[in-house]
Amino acid sequence: MLTVSFEEASKCPRCDNAGEQNALVRNVKDGKLYTFTCRNSACSWFETDWVVQRLEDGTVPLRETTRERTFAPIPGMTQEKAIKALKQTADDEERGLRGR
Repeated sequence: MLTVSFEEASKCPRCDNAGEQNALVRNVKDGKLYTFTCRNSACSWFETDWVVQRLEDGTVPLRETTRERTFAPIPGMTQEKAIKALKQTADDEERGLRGR
């Protein structure tokens, strides 16, 4: 498991400024959850919260923001049906834009 320092994890994911820790700390099975808020008014995450998990041994698991996403298959959906549905959606959107 990849880990980062608590100090690094408490920085805003967008602007890298130190976040303000909220008073609420939740105990969980493997450690504690801390909530931070970005106070940089120039940041796109201004007043946005994020959660940092600190394990009992003091380590902070690295956020997995680039993991591969998987979705449950739609019963009866074939590749051909999916392509046809995407083309139909694109056509519908195009007609809607021209109609304005």
